[in-house]
This record gives sequence, C-alpha cells and structure tokens, in this order.
Amino acid sequence: MTKTALPYRAEVVGSLLRPEYLKHAVEAADRGQITEDELRLTQDRAALEAIALQEACGVDVLTDGEVRRKFWFDPLTESLSGYNPEVPAPVPFSAGRGKEATGPPPLLPAVTDKLGYRRNLPLEEYSFVRRHAGTPTKTTIAGMTYASVLWVPGYSDGVYPDRGEYMEQALELMTRVVGEVVDAGTTYVQLDSPRYTHMVSEEGRENLRRVGLDVETWLGDMIATDNALIRRFPDVTFAVHLCRGNHRSMWSVEGGYDAIAEQLFNDLAVDRILAEYDSPRAGTFAPLRFVPEDKTVVLGLITTKEPELEDADQLKARIDEASRHIPTDRLGLSPQCGFASTLPGNLVSFDDERAKLELLGNVARDVWG
Repeated sequence: MTKTALPYRAEVVGSLLRPEYLKHAVEAADRGQITEDELRLTQDRAALEAIALQEACGVDVLTDGEVRRKFWFDPLTESLSGYNPEVPAPVPFSAGRGKEATGPPPLLPAVTDKLGYRRNLPLEEYSFVRRHAGTPTKTTIAGMTYASVLWVPGYSDGVYPDRGEYMEQALELMTRVVGEVVDAGTTYVQLDSPRYTHMVSEEGRENLRRVGLDVETWLGDMIATDNALIRRFPDVTFAVHLCRGNHRSMWSVEGGYDAIAEQLFNDLAVDRILAEYDSPRAGTFAPLRFVPEDKTVVLGLITTKEPELEDADQLKARIDEASRHIPTDRLGLSPQCGFASTLPGNLVSFDDERAKLELLGNVARDVWG
C-alpha cells in the first residue's frame, strides 16, 4: 500500500459517551456477575450505535467510540501487562473557574512489573469496525509520551531502575501492537499525546518533574521515541492529538502551543495534527505558522466539555482566522477531544453529543464541500 494525503475534513478524536446499559455491564463484569462474552456482546451493541451515529452525522473517518475502554490509554495499559492501575495520579485536574470537580480524580497506572504482551485491544476494535462501517476508520492509541509518565518514582524503580530500559521495552511491544493492526488493514493511526502540552506551562512542566522527567530534554526525547514508532510503518498515515486533559469535563493544564510549536510541528513525523482550540486555554492560531507544508491541521474547535452548542458561523470565522497561518485546504475540523476519555464521560448529554457531531459534519461540508 502507498500512503496518500487523506481528504478527511470532519473527524472525531475517538471516544463517545457510553450508554448506561454499557456502564452497568462493565460494573457487572467487574463484580463477576456476567461473563466476558456477555460483556463483549454489550460492547458490540454500543459500537454499532456509535458507528451509526457518526455516519449519520457526516463524520469522514470514525472509531467505535472507544466503547471497549474504561480509559483512553487502555490500548497501552490493557494490551500490555505490568501496569498497576491503583497508583495516585501525579497530574491534577481542574474543573475550571466557578465549577467544582465531580468525583475523585482518575488514577494513573504506573509500571510496577516487567512489561509483557497481553492482548491487542486496538486490533479487536479495528476488526469489529472494519466489518460494520461503510465509512473509513482509524486506530487510536496512547502515544509514547504517555508511556513515559507511567514510570513513577517510588513505584517503578524497583522493577525498572532505569526509565530508558522501560521505554525501550514499551516501544518494542507497542510497535508489535501497531504492526498487527496494520497487518489487519488499518491505514490511519492517531497517537493521543496529552503530555506534549504539559510543556506549554510551568504547571505542566512541574507535573512532568513530579514523575522524575528532565523538562529540558524530554520534548526532544519523546519526539524521537514517537518517531521510532511512526517510521516503522512508512505507508501508514499518522496523526497526533494534542489536548490539555479530559475527564468529567475537567482539564489539567493550560497555555498556547507557542513554547513547543516550532520543534514539535516540524520534527514529529506525523501527517496530521489534531490540535485543541475550543477555549482560550489553547492560545492563538499564530503557532500554526510553524506547520510544514506536508502536514494537515485538524482544528478542535467544538468543545466536548460543555453542553452549549457552538454557532456555525462563528466556527467558520475561526477556520478563516486559522487560514491566515495555514491554507484552508490543509485544515480540517473536529471536537477538541473525546466525549468520554474515561468511562463516566463528560458532563454533556447524548442529545448534546449528537448536535455537536451534526454541526461538525454540516460545517465541514459548507467549508470544504
């Protein structure tokens, strides 16, 4: 196969709200009240509904809604063994000005045992979607930046005294995971990489220091590590998704892309950049001037954190504003993140989600035809 520029203008980031019947099934499976096969049938039902919703709304490239996941990073931590899901997260979340966080913060899994290959969750997702979708699909996985923060001092050093040894093994195993999905036919892989944006603020940089990372070298090291994965598959289109945290409508860091744009946009060997731009937390479009001519930017202008529906004309005006820095024919549109990066989902309704996806499809058709 040969990689070609993708014409996708209306794109989702990955996750959709989980139906209540699916949440109940997950809880029942955790308690041992239903079998894994029964849970899988429930997940299949939710996946079919997710596919139908995206296709009805005019989304150009879709996922299964990530309905087989509890967390967005499950393709890493469920596909590989060795991670402990009960480690306190060193990254705080904020509900925003005037709001209160709902529920406890998510727990960050730390590597506490030698890594091993357990299953291929992205392959399970892709195989189902490929059989049932009439629309192009993509595979979403956690980028290697996220793997890097799961080596947590005090938890991980007993099994991996050196973070580098852990990262080499994580890269090797995730290359196997991606390779099996590529062999099955996927041509588009999205790397979810929220930790890149931790470099845009002092608060975010401190989050990285708290897991023992050197913020002076980490960005370049992680670009090189992601590139080592990407370059193993030269015929596959790769994207990076950049956000600032997403759990129960909360966020973790803020700041424009200015501090990382020139290095990240030029050096990271992706073809598409899915960039959060739904609020002032993401800064201005000016850093898009650093995007090289062979890359497309998908503007995350539609928020998944708030129920209010964006105005179509205002979205078009923002796309026009972005085009002052990068031509419109190298732009696309998406929500800024998933609707449910974690199982509980953001504080929006299914009607809100549908309305935002319909808006996505309609604006993309109006702008790009």
